[in-house]
Amino acid sequence: MTAAPLGLFRELHEVNMQSHDRNWVEYFAGVGHQVVTPLAAGMEGAVYRLGGGLIGKVWGRRGIAELTSLQEFYDDITAARLPFATPQILDVLKVERTSVTIERELPGRPLKQAVSRRPGNQLLAEDAVVEVLHALATVPASATMHRLAVLDEQQPLWNGADLLRAAVAPVGFEYVHGRLLELVDRQTSRPLSVVHGDLCAENILVDDDLRPVALLDFGFLSTVGDPAFDASVAAGILDMYGPAAREVDDRLTARIAREFGYPVELLLLYRVAYSIATANAYALDGDDGHFAWCAQVLQRDDILEVLDMPAI
Repeated sequence: MTAAPLGLFRELHEVNMQSHDRNWVEYFAGVGHQVVTPLAAGMEGAVYRLGGGLIGKVWGRRGIAELTSLQEFYDDITAARLPFATPQILDVLKVERTSVTIERELPGRPLKQAVSRRPGNQLLAEDAVVEVLHALATVPASATMHRLAVLDEQQPLWNGADLLRAAVAPVGFEYVHGRLLELVDRQTSRPLSVVHGDLCAENILVDDDLRPVALLDFGFLSTVGDPAFDASVAAGILDMYGPAAREVDDRLTARIAREFGYPVELLLLYRVAYSIATANAYALDGDDGHFAWCAQVLQRDDILEVLDMPAI
């Protein structure tokens, strides 16, 4: 089979991000990959298993320069020799107007999937998250990590989301934002390390014993920073929308504070920072579950108490 002819590829960001395209199967087969199967699709692109321990990722909006920076970022993490696998980009390609990467396939299955098949293992899931956090906190900051952009920004800087002004009007967005900056600035600084920024149960791959064997999907909010930020986000999003979400959040936050020595107040402040920065990451109009979750976080009694505001 030959590669799909030019002109057949639609730009990925013009189609449903949750779907695959037969033309990409034909393309990968045409350039020498014998067994090509759709593997996963999400906000940033679609992934295909290529055989031989390789995957091909078709990106939505990321360009060659950005993916080359991500490749260097991954190389620095690999050099840290973590106890679990992390992504490696072997090649960055341009196919018509679309960026494609060839990467190593990672072992394991998503923690979320593993837990769903073994009810009652929520505590083991939390063990896996804590194990990953301990490992990432050992990865020192590098120049490449400092250059990686986050969210949809062109520069590696965090920006807030104006839409939250209306969503949390009863609380007072301007006060929340200003108070956050003031309180975080008072905290004791720690050595900077790599920050994954999206340690959800889908991005931690585990074995049959629910032990972490790989970590994927860096890039959404990956940067250099205080490892306590990663810990705060992980505690908040492990069970983001489940019926026991707040219970899991409170338990994991308390555990992280004990094991890592991070003040609970700081973890909650970083939760505010995460909510402000990512609120409209998935939908510009705020019409999605993530936005609603972020707005709700900013109105939680414990958050308001840390900000020294009366509960509403």
